[in-house]
Amino acid sequence: MERLHKFFRLPPGERIVLVQAWALLLLMEPALRVLPFQQLRALCNHAGRKRPGTSSASVPSASRLAWLVEVAGRFTPVTATCLKKALVLSWLLGRQGIASTLQIGVARHGDALTAHAWLEQQGQVLFGLPECEGYRPLVPIRNARVNQ
Repeated sequence: MERLHKFFRLPPGERIVLVQAWALLLLMEPALRVLPFQQLRALCNHAGRKRPGTSSASVPSASRLAWLVEVAGRFTPVTATCLKKALVLSWLLGRQGIASTLQIGVARHGDALTAHAWLEQQGQVLFGLPECEGYRPLVPIRNARVNQ
């Protein structure tokens, strides 16, 4: 019950974003299994474009959006991986007209090769820190379809 009270204490704009992030995290699970990554990324860029005439007055800041995606990830019935959360955050930022760069990095830990995804905005890590430390980035994937 306390979680429900916390949800309703959020500003209305943040409640909407939290529900959107939760639903998008659920959709990322089958999308990543079915669609080629480049096609999914293009779909996210297209769907996440800022619509002309939309007001951003009640939209949370980029750092607050990252926090809302993290919170939504805690309550999904599927595993909310770093890649899923980074894609959802990129989509939400795109809705505000904010450009971002998806980074996917790899690191070797003994004999194991691990991967991590994080999101950067203007060269600064917005989501995925401190986990991205120690990972060597592959080719950055920019959210180039942002309308200002």
